[in-house]
Amino acid sequence: MRHTPALPLRLLPLALIAGFAHANEPTQLETIHVKGEGLSSTHRVNIKKIEESTATDLKEVLSAEPAISFGGGNGQSQWVNIRGMGQDQIDFKVDDTYSDTQIFHHNSRFLFDPQLVKVIAVQKGTGQASAGIGATSGAIVSETVEARDLLREGQQAGFKINAGINSNRGWSRGLAAYGEAGGFDGLVAGNWVSEQDYRGGKNYRNLEGGDKVLNSGLGARGLLAKAGYRFNEDNRLELSHRQEKYYGERALREEFDFSNVLADDGQVNTANNSPRYRITTQNTTNLEFKGADLGFIDKIRSNVYRMENSREEPGQSSGTTEILTYGANLNLDSRLFERHTLKYGVNWRSQEGKPADNGSPAQNEKKKDYGVYLEGIWNLDPFTLTTGMRYDYFDLHTSGAQNASNGRFNPSLGLIYDVNDNLSFNAGLTYASRSPRLYEVALANSRNLVVQDDLKAERSRNAEIGFTYRPAEAWLLSGSYFRQTIYDVNDFTCLSGSCGGRNATYDSGVTQYSNVGTLKNHGYELNAAFRHQAWMVRAGVAYSKPKMDGEVTDNVILATPMGRTWTTGLSYQFSRPNVEIGWNGRFVQSAGWGDASRGSGNTGANRPGYGVNDIYANWKPTGKDNLNVNFAIYNLFDKTYRSHSQRTGASTLVEPGRDIRLAVNYRF
Repeated sequence: MRHTPALPLRLLPLALIAGFAHANEPTQLETIHVKGEGLSSTHRVNIKKIEESTATDLKEVLSAEPAISFGGGNGQSQWVNIRGMGQDQIDFKVDDTYSDTQIFHHNSRFLFDPQLVKVIAVQKGTGQASAGIGATSGAIVSETVEARDLLREGQQAGFKINAGINSNRGWSRGLAAYGEAGGFDGLVAGNWVSEQDYRGGKNYRNLEGGDKVLNSGLGARGLLAKAGYRFNEDNRLELSHRQEKYYGERALREEFDFSNVLADDGQVNTANNSPRYRITTQNTTNLEFKGADLGFIDKIRSNVYRMENSREEPGQSSGTTEILTYGANLNLDSRLFERHTLKYGVNWRSQEGKPADNGSPAQNEKKKDYGVYLEGIWNLDPFTLTTGMRYDYFDLHTSGAQNASNGRFNPSLGLIYDVNDNLSFNAGLTYASRSPRLYEVALANSRNLVVQDDLKAERSRNAEIGFTYRPAEAWLLSGSYFRQTIYDVNDFTCLSGSCGGRNATYDSGVTQYSNVGTLKNHGYELNAAFRHQAWMVRAGVAYSKPKMDGEVTDNVILATPMGRTWTTGLSYQFSRPNVEIGWNGRFVQSAGWGDASRGSGNTGANRPGYGVNDIYANWKPTGKDNLNVNFAIYNLFDKTYRSHSQRTGASTLVEPGRDIRLAVNYRF
């Protein structure tokens, strides 16, 4: 009987790309088939790879993936896109908990500490029926660590410590305690990161004459407590609480650096961005059950969760802004005739925005999402056929006391053809819908929000073809081409009066939830991987070009024009001592001319290309995974550049200059 590992052949190159940067064990390039995997391209990074790196945020963890881009300094100022699609078109899921509402449109809505996870995956493109609520344009999906992931063989209790320092004004440290006995297990972990205002690249100067990027400093704390009980090896109940906290003196609009722009009086424009001390916190409590072999149900994964996002500014009169989310998911798999798989389930989510009280007559905005799905994975060897149907329904209540609701059926169809053990083709046509997002909560009580007649959820259609090919034992090649169309794109339009700006009030204008047009995107990805003895080489390229109603869009919320992106890597593994050294490169071609961002002082700006090189080393003094000493130099040549996932113009944050890092983690 053929062994069936965790990844099918068509996904193996992406897993290798994730691991090439830090690969201490031989990767077997064997034929791999798993029936029931989705068609969307997936990139995974596990806890082992994170421990073998100096990464302190997701931008560093996922830097090898050409189709995903981060930009904008540290923490909340970082904007992310997948295949050029902006942050309101993609999802961020941790242990199947997620929200699509943001506090303020100048901030990223994703808070997560990678030191608390055991696996991070990037799912690209429109999701199939089982992908969950709002799976229109991809997702970053992660699962937090549990005691068994850290315990060494034969251990019942253990501890982990980690610490790091970087030359561009930062440090990190963390600790964890964990154990299991009699079916019970538990873990408590904490991680702290401190980043002062970082230095830009070579020749960077702000208009005050310094080389620091002002208001880029940030403190971060991640905490995780988890308790579980295993009824047997296949069935486990788990209760967890996770907290991410960011704090520091930050610009009001954290994505902008107005210290690069002069005001009308010729002075540096920092006052327009109102720097102040701010605390942003995310608390998530999750009760989860994972099971298998329960009669007709072969697999079950279910959870109920509560998530609270808040922003406060100590000493300010505005109070605390909150987003409260409740959700539940029930996902089931059943085997049919020992060959096929039936996936089915229910998803529910309720969200409420709670702005700081300012005496406004606005109501708190609320939204409920409901979804049910049925998906079949049909093993017709050498073909695998995937068929699915999903129904999603939303119910929206606005600050202006208006309601809207709408439901959609979304089909999905996929086909995989395993020509032989070395060649696989796949194709898919997938639909998904995303309900209108709530207005940014920090401003919702100063907006009279109404809905257009017959407001609809966005609907994405994605057609994709791809291949995976192994021409020789040491080689793996993969590629895909996609065309995506999103109909009835949701946005906000001003019906009357003054709807935006710092002086807008509930009574100054009327803002409408609207379907504003059609967003189209197309592109491709190619990846190559090669291994020979201790040498490993990889290369990848991704291209996308989103357009809104025929015009190239430059909106970090919806979509952003990205230059063609190349990623490369080369590594060598020594056996004695157990040391790996390597180089990673990321090269982005020009994205051309675009509208300049706010405060840039002009109406348009070029989005130039750039190239960034990193080198690293991982040393295991004990020869095992329990102790890692990591060294890296990010931005080796001290390049001054701006990521394309940010807005265009002089007010956009530059990325950090050269950064020399040393980090250690030890499990004992």
